[in-house]
Amino acid sequence: MLRITGPRLLTAVLALFYGLFVWWYGGAGKPLTPEEAAHYFALLDGREHSHPNPSLRAAMEALARNDDGREFYMVNLINDPEDPEAAAAYNRLIIPELLKRGGHPVFIARPIGRFIEPEGLEGWDQVAIVRYRSFRDLLDMITSDLAEEIEELKAGSVSKTHVFPTHMEFSFIWVRFIVAVLLIAIGAMLHLALGRFAFYSRG
Repeated sequence: MLRITGPRLLTAVLALFYGLFVWWYGGAGKPLTPEEAAHYFALLDGREHSHPNPSLRAAMEALARNDDGREFYMVNLINDPEDPEAAAAYNRLIIPELLKRGGHPVFIARPIGRFIEPEGLEGWDQVAIVRYRSFRDLLDMITSDLAEEIEELKAGSVSKTHVFPTHMEFSFIWVRFIVAVLLIAIGAMLHLALGRFAFYSRG
């Protein structure tokens, strides 16, 4: 019979935490169904101040039709805002909305010069890459109760932007691996700290 000791219990608890995290973080869910897409677009159309850009609406509908349920990364090319306070307020509002849906910023950088580019192309002041758990989560966020406030703040937070979704082909940024390493480190520290107590090793 397997003895339940402190180290085994600690390992089981940490493994449970990691399993729950992987389940929540997702990234390989089911594709958006036509019924779900129709529901979200009906919510968008029903918003009081909704005046969708036709090209943006067409792009979103195409993404909904071709959705594979996988995580994706939105690349944002941004010009500095005319109102820095609006940008700060937008970030304070959008980050919690992203995090509760398994999304988060992955990469934010500022160009330090210009290099190879088409003639006449205007440069950008910032590059930001944001991870979304799924297109379903993006639609859920832009139809939430805070959607209109987010939209208004975003309009004031950037003077111009170019945004497009991508699928990651290669990256050294492995969030699941980072979380696993952190849990292992926490487990090692707890193991050392609890090892002084008899109840921890006694089965």
